[in-house]
Amino acid sequence: MSKYFFLSWKNSTQTASAIYEIEHQIAHELIPELEGKESLPFNFKLKRIRETKDDIIIDDNLDELQEIWLDYLPNSLAWPLMSQKLKLVVQENLTENEGVDWLDCKVNYGNEERIYYILRFNKILDVLDMTETSFVRGTDHIIRPVFSYSKVRNLNIFSKPAYQYLWRITSGLYVSEKLKKEIQKMKLTGLDFSKVRVI
Repeated sequence: MSKYFFLSWKNSTQTASAIYEIEHQIAHELIPELEGKESLPFNFKLKRIRETKDDIIIDDNLDELQEIWLDYLPNSLAWPLMSQKLKLVVQENLTENEGVDWLDCKVNYGNEERIYYILRFNKILDVLDMTETSFVRGTDHIIRPVFSYSKVRNLNIFSKPAYQYLWRITSGLYVSEKLKKEIQKMKLTGLDFSKVRVI
């Protein structure tokens, strides 16, 4: 049986992050506004996020960072912002069962602007083993997902079901071992993988 992994941003005490600076806008409120669009109607600004013992500090001082244009770029909306290289690796490994498309977006830093790509699902994928997955009692809110191999074996990337629109654009991405190896072979930056339970 193949292994599957949760894809996350690499943990660091300081990192470059794409910030969307309009207050009081929440990710799940923005997602329906993007229906039918191929590009985000706003830009991100690249800033440094630094964790201290007591606080999280956001500033423009990126000089201390070794690399700022990560292939999997953390961001204030917790969306999957992928470089052109990472997008191509994902695209080349799609099985046509995932039902995804892409939004492009602009990320600015000083006078530089780069295009990143956001993975968007167009259908809710049936991926869970419902008997083993843990839910908040009396709800469909997932505490700990367990995936069914028979349901995910023909997928190389997927998301778990989520409330409202959060399954469409989500940081909760899961990848096959095949896709993980392809990403690692290309030495793409900013990603981490943790094994998930599949039965």
